[in-house]
Amino acid sequence: MNRIGPRAQVLGLRAAVLAMGKGHLAWYRRGFFIAAVLIGLLLMGSGCALLPEEKVDEVPVLLRPPETRLVTYEVIVGPIADQIRALGRVAAVKEAQLYFPRTERLKHVHVAPGETITEGQCLAELETGDLRYRLQRAQLALAQEELRWKRVENLVGIEINEIDYGIAQLELKKAQLEVDHLTRQLEASMLRAPFSGVVVSVDRRERELVEGYETVMTIADPSELEIQVELSYTSDVSKLVRGQKVLVNLGREEWVTGHIYQISTRQDDPSYARTSYQSAPFVIKIRLDDPRITLDFDSLVRVVIVIEEEPEAILVPNAAIRSYMGRKYVRVLEGDVRKEVDIVTGIEGETETQVLKGLKPGDIVIGK
Repeated sequence: MNRIGPRAQVLGLRAAVLAMGKGHLAWYRRGFFIAAVLIGLLLMGSGCALLPEEKVDEVPVLLRPPETRLVTYEVIVGPIADQIRALGRVAAVKEAQLYFPRTERLKHVHVAPGETITEGQCLAELETGDLRYRLQRAQLALAQEELRWKRVENLVGIEINEIDYGIAQLELKKAQLEVDHLTRQLEASMLRAPFSGVVVSVDRRERELVEGYETVMTIADPSELEIQVELSYTSDVSKLVRGQKVLVNLGREEWVTGHIYQISTRQDDPSYARTSYQSAPFVIKIRLDDPRITLDFDSLVRVVIVIEEEPEAILVPNAAIRSYMGRKYVRVLEGDVRKEVDIVTGIEGETETQVLKGLKPGDIVIGK
C-alpha cells in the first residue's frame, strides 16, 4: 500500500480547491450574464409601455368620382337688339357756357344757380384796376379834340391851313380810337347774358383767378328742351347716325320713343377746348317723337339707343359660344354624340347672340 506524504496531500488538496473555484467562477459568470439579459429585456418592455400606443390607419375606401355634369342650352327663336344704354340729361336746346376772353381775378358774381336772367344783364365782373379812370381821361381828351375840331372847321382857309386841318383831324381820330379801345376792354371784363333764361350753374367764386376762355357759368333757355347723352368711346359713336331710334324712360317703367337729332363734340366749345387735356366727349342730342310730352329741366333719364334689332332671331346663349383663332363654334349634343359646329353670328346681346348660320331652333348646345 502506497502512502502519500504530507506535502503531496497538501498539493493535491490545493489543486482540488482550485479546480472547484474555477468551476464556481464559470457558473457565476454564466449566471451574471443571464441576469443582465433578463434585466435588459425587462427595461425594454417597461420603456415600450411608456410610449403611446400606435394606431394603424385603416385603408381608406376609394370612392368613385362623380359623373361630369353637362350644362346644356336649347337654341330658341326670340327678339334681340344691339343697344347702347346710357344716362341722359334733360337740357335746353338753347344753352351757353359763358367765359371771359382774358385771364384776371373774378371781382363780382351777381347771380346764383336757378336764377332767372334777361338778355344783356351783367352776370359777373373781373377786376379792372384803373381801367375806368383811364377811360374817363380818354373821354375827356376826346371831348377836347372835338371842340378843337369845331374851331378848326370854322377857321379853315382863314387862320387854319390845310396841314393844320389834317393834323386836327388825325388827333380827333386818335382820341376816338383810345376811347373805343378802353371801352371794349371794360366791356370784356363784364359777363353779360346773350339771351333770357335761367342760370344752370356757376363754376367760379369771387376772388378766384379765372383763366381766359375758362367756363365761369352756364345759362339756358328752358322754353325748348332736349335730352343730351355724353359718350366717350368712339367705337360706340361710330355706330350712330341721325334719326336712329331711341327709347327714353320717364320713370316707373314708362318708356317713350325718340330719335337722334344731332351728334356733336365738346371740342366745338371754346371753353372746353382750351381747358381740357383729354379727348372731348361726343354729345348725342335726342328729341322725343311726341312734342306734347313734358320733360323736367335739368333732370336725369335713362336712355336706350337702338342700333339694330331683330324680332325673330335664332338665339344661342353667350355661355355656349367658343372661339379660337377667329373661329366661332359651339358643341352640339345629339344623343350621346358631341360634335363641334361652326357658326356665323349677327347681333350680339348681353346674354344671347343671334346665329345666322350653323344652328336651327331646337338644337341642344353644351355650355363652356
